[in-house]
Amino acid sequence: MESFMRNASKKMFWSLTLSLFFCSAAVSFAKDKAYTINGKSTPVADLLKDNQGLFYDLELKKYQQIEMIAQEAYLKDYFEQLAKKSGTSAEAAQMKYLEDNVKVDDKEVKETVERFKSHPRFKDLTEKEMKEQVVQLLKGRSSKVAIDSLLAQATKTGKLVINYPKPIEPRYNVAITKDDHVRYGADATATTPIKCAGNDCPIRIVEYSEFQCPFCSRVIPTSQKILKEYEGQVAWVTRDFPLNFHDRAVPSAVAAKCSSFQGKYWQMYHKLFDNQRNLSDDDFKKYGKEIGLDMKSFEACLASPEKAKKLIDANFASGQQNGITGTPGYFINGRRLSGALPYEEFEKIIIEELAQKNVAKKKNSK
Repeated sequence: MESFMRNASKKMFWSLTLSLFFCSAAVSFAKDKAYTINGKSTPVADLLKDNQGLFYDLELKKYQQIEMIAQEAYLKDYFEQLAKKSGTSAEAAQMKYLEDNVKVDDKEVKETVERFKSHPRFKDLTEKEMKEQVVQLLKGRSSKVAIDSLLAQATKTGKLVINYPKPIEPRYNVAITKDDHVRYGADATATTPIKCAGNDCPIRIVEYSEFQCPFCSRVIPTSQKILKEYEGQVAWVTRDFPLNFHDRAVPSAVAAKCSSFQGKYWQMYHKLFDNQRNLSDDDFKKYGKEIGLDMKSFEACLASPEKAKKLIDANFASGQQNGITGTPGYFINGRRLSGALPYEEFEKIIIEELAQKNVAKKKNSK
């Protein structure tokens, strides 16, 4: 905890470097032309429109860097003022503040040791060594809470004000296309519109995921619940976003795409997510038989996957343009969400979107 202020100057150097980079980038963005190739210029406005997520994330990072520099400057000033009052150094004043505000009781230590005693990190430690590490861990966590509380109070009272405007995330233009796999109900065969179709549905959810991603599979119960409870109001789309550190992500996406050419994308989708530890080529063929594919056509597609890969690459590119960097990622009517979020997070936005469209919330209880 005593290293918090000690590292401030180093952090501020990198923060300032990044901030200057972003500032210089912002100046160039302000010009009418972004770049010119063979005499043909691309306007900045077009560049921003086609890459909304990337540029929003850039602006957000710029804001976060400014916020971090401001917080460090406030803490430096705060502890210097305390030092003047107490006749000590700023570092000593900081240490005293943390000693007074960081509390770790024996009960919490005991409960944490019990909870994590089988964790690989602690397996070779004695009970005493493990307890010492747990105490340091809890102190570090408590120190962060104390500093965050100090900053929150400074913001609340107006002693710390971030004047630079925080960027507002745009509503992304993520429309359903003819190449998308659309689902209207919880059943894998529910690919026929129910009361609404595609972009005409009041709720359009576009999912970016990949079949080796453990977090993606955790959201399936949520997607099933949404499709069941809001049937007739939701169109759910899945797009491939295979991550390069998962060796079977692309082959699995190809298997799903090859299944889609026979109208059974969602059946293969569930097979792959239900069997994430078994994604070999032989496994794909096994699943293909189980869902009733024409195996000759399916195996030919797996052997020559150019058509499938072209569609996968297009999905990946569309995700990158809209700021998707990992999986799972979602867009609900263009509003971006990231991670394995609970049902309640999705429903909150769904209810807001239905209200904006003056569409009554009609949850199915079947």
